This record gives sequence, structure tokens and C-alpha cells, in this order.
Amino acid sequence: MKRLGSFFTILAAGLLLVGMSSLWAASSVNIGVSAEVPDGSPEISVTILKFTDGDPDNNPWTNSTEETSMNFGTLKHTFDDGSEAGLWFSKAGFCVVIYAQPYGQPYEIKSTCTGLVSGSSTLPVGSFGLTPAYSEDDEWQWPGGSEKQGQMPNGAQLGTPGPAIATDKLIYSSESGTATARIIRAYYSIPPKKKDGSDPYSDFEPIPLDQPPGTYTGIVTITISTR
Repeated sequence: MKRLGSFFTILAAGLLLVGMSSLWAASSVNIGVSAEVPDGSPEISVTILKFTDGDPDNNPWTNSTEETSMNFGTLKHTFDDGSEAGLWFSKAGFCVVIYAQPYGQPYEIKSTCTGLVSGSSTLPVGSFGLTPAYSEDDEWQWPGGSEKQGQMPNGAQLGTPGPAIATDKLIYSSESGTATARIIRAYYSIPPKKKDGSDPYSDFEPIPLDQPPGTYTGIVTITISTR
């Protein structure tokens, strides 16, 4: 009986080994793999910076505060030296820093504002201005590093300074072919005339001193789209 029992034990062990070896008997194994590439429509994000020093160093990141909207506050009609401007203006200015990711597609960035309104009154169309700008020193940043974006690509162009109360006013148009991600600046202002009496941009319209009082509000919509 002992020998018979030992025989069955050896037989069972042999069958177990045969079963285990069958797991590795195939000459190849197929393993499924999947990954989803999301919709590659161009997209933007923004940082809104408020400054009150006129941005003399052309760097909105210095002497500024980060905001969630553009509140110009109470307008004034005199300069710091007490001289008369002859119109309503704001010492504050805003730079909307636009981070554009086109996923390689040629694109345009545009701004739309239908007006600044208080009740039945509106500010003059040309009183609210937009000046597009580009700086090769603006940086892409990530944890542990940063890199300047460098010169504007050949074939790309900025829009011209002018009234922000407009439909689809061009801020930036990318290069053709495989377009690259860029950082674009859009300066919004309610400015006075320049010190020499000239207009701050084409089609400028001052806010007259007899403008009806009130809090004037509106919406600026910045979009990115393929072209």
C-alpha cells in the first residue's frame, strides 16, 4: 500500500508540473494596448495682470497684481501733476497674457467686446483700447525649469493697436504650416492722450467730461480658432 500511495503522489506531482508548463508552452502572446488622443482643437489660457505705472519697462510681470477681471476703477480727469487732461481716463492698465496651444494647426487669436454700458449710456467706442504685443523673453515654465519662447515665427503677425470695442479684432495670427505654441500679450486700457497731445492709437475717442455718470460694464471675449 505504501508503494501504491507513493505512486499516486508521484503521478499527481507530475500532472501538476505538466499543467504549469502548459502556461508557457505558446511561442507568442498577444496583449491588448490602447491609448486615446483627445480632440486637438486649439486652446488658450490667460493670466490677467493689472499695473498702474504705465508699464515703463515693457514687462507686465513687474509692479503688477494678478486679477480675475479688468476693473479700471473710478476714472480721473487730472494727471499726477495736477494738470487737466480734458477727458476721463484710467491710470490703470491690464495685460492679458495669452498662452496659445494650437496642436500644430495655423491659428488666429481675436478679441470681441460689444461695448461698455451703464443703463442707456455707453462709452465712446474708441475710448477702450487694445494693443497686441509679443516678447521673446516671455517664458514657458514647468516644475523644475523654464524656457524663453524666442523670436516670433516667420510669417506670424500681431494685430494693430485700436479700439477694443470691436468684433473679432485680431490679436495674433500664427505662421503657416505646423504652427507653434506661443505667449501673446493683449494690453487693454482707457487711456488719456499722449503727453504731446497725440492719440494713443488710431480711431481713439476720448470720454468727454460730460459723459453721464455710472458704472460702465461689458465683456471681453478672447478666442482662438484655426485658419
